[in-house]
Order: sequence, then structure tokens, then C-alpha cells
Amino acid sequence: MLVRILGPVDVVADGAARPVRGLRRKALLAVLALRAGEIVSVDRLTDLVWGDRPPAANTVQTHVSALRRMLGDRDAIKACSPGYVLDAATDLVQAQRLIDQAGRAADPATTAACLREALALWRDRPLADVTGMTWLDEQAERLALLRLDAVEALGEARLALGEHARLVPELEELCRLHPFREHLHRQLMLALYGVGRQADALDVYDRLRRALDDQLGVEPGPALRESHAALLRQDTALDRSPAPLTAEPNRFCTTGSGTRIAYNATGRGSPLVVPPGWIAALELGWQDPGLRALYAPLLAGHRVIRYDMPGTGLSGPVLRPRSLDGEVEGLRTVVDAAGAERVALLGVSMGAPVALAFAARYPHRVDHLVLYGGYADGGAIAPASARRAFVGLVRENWGLGTELLADVLMPDGDAAARARFVRMQRATASAEEAACLLTTCYEYRVTELLDRITVPTLVLHRREDRAIPYESGRELATRIRDARFVALEGRSHLPYVGDAHAVVNAILDFLAVTPPDA
Repeated sequence: MLVRILGPVDVVADGAARPVRGLRRKALLAVLALRAGEIVSVDRLTDLVWGDRPPAANTVQTHVSALRRMLGDRDAIKACSPGYVLDAATDLVQAQRLIDQAGRAADPATTAACLREALALWRDRPLADVTGMTWLDEQAERLALLRLDAVEALGEARLALGEHARLVPELEELCRLHPFREHLHRQLMLALYGVGRQADALDVYDRLRRALDDQLGVEPGPALRESHAALLRQDTALDRSPAPLTAEPNRFCTTGSGTRIAYNATGRGSPLVVPPGWIAALELGWQDPGLRALYAPLLAGHRVIRYDMPGTGLSGPVLRPRSLDGEVEGLRTVVDAAGAERVALLGVSMGAPVALAFAARYPHRVDHLVLYGGYADGGAIAPASARRAFVGLVRENWGLGTELLADVLMPDGDAAARARFVRMQRATASAEEAACLLTTCYEYRVTELLDRITVPTLVLHRREDRAIPYESGRELATRIRDARFVALEGRSHLPYVGDAHAVVNAILDFLAVTPPDA
């Protein structure tokens, strides 16, 4: 049995498609399928499916009973207080699994095979017959973008396999349908160049540049500009298949207080150091395709240095009470161990105040400062009562705590991504360590340091961030001299969930600017 939502909502059982009768019943099944394996409360179901016109009592139960009969298996939709959970296969979960496999594949042929199988699961516009309901319309758009991301990833794999001639007409049509999608235009340029049509490839860039300027008032992004420059100089690297994205072996360094820190340096170019924004996991994190997709464009021109926070992942235990000074010491130790004199810092979430404190204390060692989802005063993140309750829940029930963290940090993540996040949290930190870390997050305060930041600074924050209020990001940009501020759309706090392309493009554009004293 398979519940399908990547097209009209229906069920496949015994090899035959079974239509679902009724708009509300179909929408109810769609909501459960989008959150397969998770409990969806009756109140949430009612809100999403009926909106501001709640149904009569027991209506949800009536629809669930009808769906069970249609599915032929009462246990396919289980009653779990305070709602229901779908315990059945879905085409979305299958597609995400294949996309994840493609992200882990070591060769382009395997990548292409996985992505083709995943894309075959899309039969039409996702949730095609349950339109007009706000949340489901948003989910349909998200799933359409997921498909387009997979199409682009397949294009990269096929370029690596030398399928330039077959790709040209397909990419021309895709660029017509998505006139401002830079990645597709870049692929078309490379495909045309690969079949000896350099002039046509350059013309693709010129047309897109004019369209972006005339209609949006922006310039092409750095990846497209770099490809254009490579075409102009007929770079021989264009004739070589890209190497698979792999992480270097993890290394260890020791702070002055004796704490061992695991770190990793991957890529080539100017160093970009990423202080941990929460529970980090060098060993497991690189297996997450979303995280790898976030770092891949950065690795093209930077040596990205990441490390596990003491007490988590591969790093050693915390030997002293956690403090901002201790985290700054850990960051300095990693920078020294990596042999970097001057670095760019990417401070995400609670890594932002650490990066700020480092930049204030060692301005001569920082050439760019990027703050995503950051804050200056942890006490302003939430009311004191809410902070105490959250810490208490994490300490007393780490299993439920990880689920709640997934809800807060990645509300736009699909079921597979949320499950990976939960597994990684439980595998790399104890309940007590997580509670202490969360307490520390709320205790960080660097407001008095903002006036001392002199390095070029970019502040990024999503407007509906559920973890750190949008106002916290605006405060950073307002208080830091000459800081740039980019407001991003979305609710997810984790940068690789949601529109990760917008995050990466803003960072790359900023890092491409040479610091004043370079």
C-alpha cells in the first residue's frame, strides 16, 4: 500500500490506484501523509483542513474511519493522543530517500540513477486536487521546489557523465519555464560549451544578466559569474568531471584548559570557520544531504573549518562550566590548529555571539563576519518561564526534547530530514549536556560588544524564524557599524532547511567582497 501526494492524492493497493472521495477527506489524508510517522493532533487537522469553519464534533473521526476502510488496514492510521498518525508508505518518503541516496553517492552514475527514480514519482503538480487550502498550497509549492532541486542535481550528474548534447534541449525548455533560475542557466551554458557552442553559451549569460537587471534590478550570482569567466578564458577545468564532495579526516586540538576539540578542514581557498550553532556532529552531520548541499558551494572557493562543541560529537568532555569566554577560547584554538592567520567567520544561531566575541577580541584575525539566525542577548529569545520549561523538558525527557527541537528548528523540514536531525541529536549529546547547552544559549550576552565590531559584517535572518526572533537579527544589523542586513523568507532556523540557496548566495556574494585593509 502506498499513499501518493506527488500529484493527485490517491492510494495504490494491490497494484491498482484507488481514488479518495471528497475534498476534505482527501485533504485529511494529504496532511497525514505530509507528516507520515508523526502524530498530528485533531486540532491541527481541523485547522489545516477546515480553517475558520470547524466541522461538527467527531467529523475527523468519521473521515478517518472511512479512510481506514478504503486503505483496507485499520492500523494504517493509528489513533495516538492527541490525534492520529499515518503508518504507511508514501511516495514523498520514497522520493526523499532516493534523493538522500543520490546525495551520498560516490559517483555521478549512481547519483543520476537515484534521482531519475525519485523524479519518476512526481506524476503531476504535488497535491494537485486539494488546492485552495493555505497550508496545503504552501506544501505543494515546497514539493514543487524539491522536485526542481532534484532536476538541477540530476543535471549536474549528467554533465559529469558527459551528456551535454542530450541536455541542451531539455535545459533550454527548463530555462524558458524558469527564466530567473540561475543554476539551470549555468547548466545550459556548460552544456552548450561542451558541444562546441561557446558563443551560444555566452549569449545565455548575457540574456539572463539583462533580464535580471531589467526586471529584478540584481546582478547574476557568483557561481554564474564564475562559470561565465571560465567560459571566456576557455578554462580546461570545464572539460573535467568534478570530484565527489568528501570530507577530510577529522583532527583534534587541545585548548589551554585541556579540552580536546574535534575539527575538520575541507576544501581549498580562503579559510571560513563555522563555530557550532548547536549540537554539532562532524561524524554524522556530513551524511546529511541538506547540510552537504549547503556547504558544497562554499567549498568551491573556501577552506571550510568546522568543529564539534566540547561535550558533544567527537570532542572531549567539558572540563569547566560552559561560558562565552570558554567557547571563544575553543574557537581560537581551532583557528590556530588549522594554521589560519585571518579567517572569515560564519556564526549560526548560538555560534553568532561566539563569532561576535571573537571578532571583538581579535579583529586583526577576522576579515569577514557572517551572522545567520543570531542574537546579542539570549535572555530576549523567549520569556523566562518559557526558557525554564524548555530546559526542564530537555533534561527530563531528551526523546521528546529532540522532537520538540525539530519542530522549532526545522518546521519546513520533511519527515526524513526531521528524523535524521532527531537521530543525530540523540547520538551525539546526552540529555544533561543538551540542557546545559540550552541554558548557556540563553545566558550569552554580547550587546556591549556590538559597537566594537569593525570587520565587514553580514547579518542574515529569516522573517518567521521560530527559534530566534527576527527582531534579534535586526538589532545586530542596527548596532554593528556598516553591517549589511538581508531578510530571508521562511520559518526554519537551520540554514540548510527551506530556501538554502538564498542563504548560500547571500554569503557567497558577501565573501566575494575584498576587505578594506586586504
